[in-house]
Formats: sequence, structure tokens, C-alpha cells
Amino acid sequence: MAVINLMVLEGDEQEPEGWTKINKDLNAGAGGEYLYFAYETDSNRAAPNTAFGPLTDIIFLSKGEDPPHGYRKLNKDLNAGAGGEFIYAAYTRSTEQGSPVNSLDVALTDNRDYQPPKPWERYDKDLNAGAGGKYVYLLHI
Repeated sequence: MAVINLMVLEGDEQEPEGWTKINKDLNAGAGGEYLYFAYETDSNRAAPNTAFGPLTDIIFLSKGEDPPHGYRKLNKDLNAGAGGEFIYAAYTRSTEQGSPVNSLDVALTDNRDYQPPKPWERYDKDLNAGAGGKYVYLLHI
């Protein structure tokens, strides 16, 4: 199984059929909009679609920052309404950027140095940066 698509849901917006919503608010403890990641895996597709190869890397960009070549930026500020830094997610399917992402989760913690249990790994950007509240990290396997 591999993650092939990523989106940001707002408020009580429902994930599309076959997608998995990570039910952890990206603005936890900071106010602002209720935002959630949702992802699709190749195991949820009835027929494989080679146009949707696995995600191999996810990065976080600042306001006005263009994604590197080969990355697709999600046009939703992950700190919307909470103040703090403007943070946008971008992903690539380029095999040059790493191995396939198999699963995603979000950690909400009071510990800036939080490290998830193996086999999970943490992307190093606090998605609540500058907004207060919990430290919010996207995790991947």
C-alpha cells in the first residue's frame, strides 16, 4: 500500500469516498480554522492508475514560496485563521526524492522534540509554528 494523493479538509468537510481523513486538527490549541489532512492510497482504487504513482516526499513552504520542480502545492494555509506562519504543504511523486510514503498520521504534542515510535518518522516542520497551541507534526511510514 502507498499514499497516492493528499488534500486538506476544512471544518466538517467529508473526505472523498475511498480516502482516509486524519481526524487531528492541524490548528490544535491555536484557534483558527479546523483543518485536517486526508489521503488516498493505491489499495483504495478499483483499478490501478499509473498517473497516480506513490508520493515520495512532502515538504512545507512559506507564503509566496513556489514549490520546487516536480512538487504540487496544496493551496491552503495550514495555519489559516490561527495567526503564525503561513505554511503550505507540497508533495512529489518523483522517485529521485525518496521511497514511497505508505501511510500518514498527525502528532499533536506539547513536546517540540517529539519523536514518534518506529516505524513512524516525523517531518520536521511544526505545522502550528508561530500560532501557539500544540506542536503539530505530520508523520509518515
